[in-house]
Amino acid sequence: MEREFYLVNIGLGGKQVILKYESGQLTGSIGGRVFGGQPGQNPPLMITSMFAAGDKILQSRKQYKFDRNVARSQIERILELEAITGLPSLVDFVANSTEEIRGYIEMLLQITNESGLPFSSDMFLKKDKLITAKYVASIGGLDRYLYNSLSFFETENLQDEIEAVAKIGVKHLLLALWDKNTELSEGRMRCLDKMLPLLEPYSFETILCDTTPLSLPASMIGNRAAELIKSKYGLLSGCGRNNGVLNWWRASGEMGGVDTYKSVDTAMEALGSMGADFVIYGPASSADRVYPAVAIAQCNLALQVMDEYKSLPENMNHPIYKMFPKAVKMYRDMIAGVKIKRRWLMKPQ
Repeated sequence: MEREFYLVNIGLGGKQVILKYESGQLTGSIGGRVFGGQPGQNPPLMITSMFAAGDKILQSRKQYKFDRNVARSQIERILELEAITGLPSLVDFVANSTEEIRGYIEMLLQITNESGLPFSSDMFLKKDKLITAKYVASIGGLDRYLYNSLSFFETENLQDEIEAVAKIGVKHLLLALWDKNTELSEGRMRCLDKMLPLLEPYSFETILCDTTPLSLPASMIGNRAAELIKSKYGLLSGCGRNNGVLNWWRASGEMGGVDTYKSVDTAMEALGSMGADFVIYGPASSADRVYPAVAIAQCNLALQVMDEYKSLPENMNHPIYKMFPKAVKMYRDMIAGVKIKRRWLMKPQ
């Protein structure tokens, strides 16, 4: 039997948004944030990157200096937006050294100890990643920690890293899927097919598959790869687009100014969230425009699923309940067969 899908028009051509997979779909939970499953059931995990190159709050990477007040306000704002929209959140810290990353983690824990906001460490060298994971384990933070990431970028044996990560007790992993021979979705699948046998002996709670494309016009190839992964394995899948948008905007001579960059980036994040289990959306400074856009996209997806299967999300923290309670009541009544009186059709008294 063929998998079911819904064809939704997005302007130029069409995009197949899968509304239900025949294979079972895994859900994830990091720091109490639930995401994944069948499309439209849970909102995607929103992953922001802090202290990446060019981040204005980073004052000196070598001296481990950053604007703590702005960093605090950005994290607090993410928690506010999470509460307003229902979109679960995770903060990814980019760092070059274990000393640097430890400062970021300590800062986050001071701000978010009660909320349990999850976090990840984004580092290039395997030795630094493992030292950081051991530090997180030592402070009892593994329930809210995402190991970023396992990949074939390094020439060292990946199996050794997986074994070390498992020994530390890491529960949540991000897989950076990449194939040096192709940027097509089939390359992401080949990479995953090689990784999964290495992971099979271990019992990790959550595995995220990152299908991030390297250029802006290839963004939907990332979504296509995620669909293939979910169809075949039911694994949590998603990707990031911000770098592609930024590189295009700069190469275009900063077309239309910063407003163009923001509008294109916001549109791509919303579009890319359709059917994704997580969204890597770039700097925390963009949260105020990205969260509403993704939340609205998720509300539309939830109602597409409702229209086809006559059911609303079981997750009461879904954006549709947070942002459109009146619409939820109306559609629940419709599903239940309650006759609805439309005010604009009623005769004047």
